Amino acid sequence: MYKPSRTTPQSTLFSRLEEQLDRKHPLYILSDKVRWDVFETEFSRHYHAKKDRPCKSIRLMVGLLILKHLRNLSDESVVLQWTENAYYQYFCGMEEFSIVPPCEASELVHFRNRIGEEGIELILKESIAINNGDNDDDDKSNRPCFIDSTVQEKNVTFPTDAKFAKKIIAKCRKIADEMSLPVRQNYTRALKALYRDQRFRDHPKNKKKASQAGSSANWNAI
Repeated sequence: MYKPSRTTPQSTLFSRLEEQLDRKHPLYILSDKVRWDVFETEFSRHYHAKKDRPCKSIRLMVGLLILKHLRNLSDESVVLQWTENAYYQYFCGMEEFSIVPPCEASELVHFRNRIGEEGIELILKESIAINNGDNDDDDKSNRPCFIDSTVQEKNVTFPTDAKFAKKIIAKCRKIADEMSLPVRQNYTRALKALYRDQRFRDHPKNKKKASQAGSSANWNAI
């Protein structure tokens, strides 16, 4: 059963949660930027208006999903950390700090299945719009995003001189075969031996051998 989110603040014996937090904290600022009413309007149609038990707050469930991906956590971890982090609770719409878990971790799975791929895409689209600062302009939210991956780890190896030399030799050998040029020797075994010595050049016992294998005299001989 769909249950609307409570938006009217209630006075308590103590100060409200938002009054106890640092307003410059990233999650505090992000909480005010997210258009929670968009998720409320879109996802409420997935619930029956009168049947079944009242559901968890849509803002709570969406907030947990955003925190899960924002902090790279599992369903179990984000639920556990929610009970320990006041900023998590404020981000999810809580007005008072609670030590009670907001839901079972399995409920996040049910919520993802309920909203489907379209719902997940809506959350992703809203996240991109927030990062671009385009919440009020839907046309600008579709602009291309440029990512600098200079320092990102890549599945490549360092281009050493030995590797360059090996590629050059293989290229020359291929040209000789295509043009049927006579060669005195293909140096297949010699090349493997020199390259093997270069491979373990960081070992203290192999530094001298690696230096000789990588010298210009040896490669020029090939």
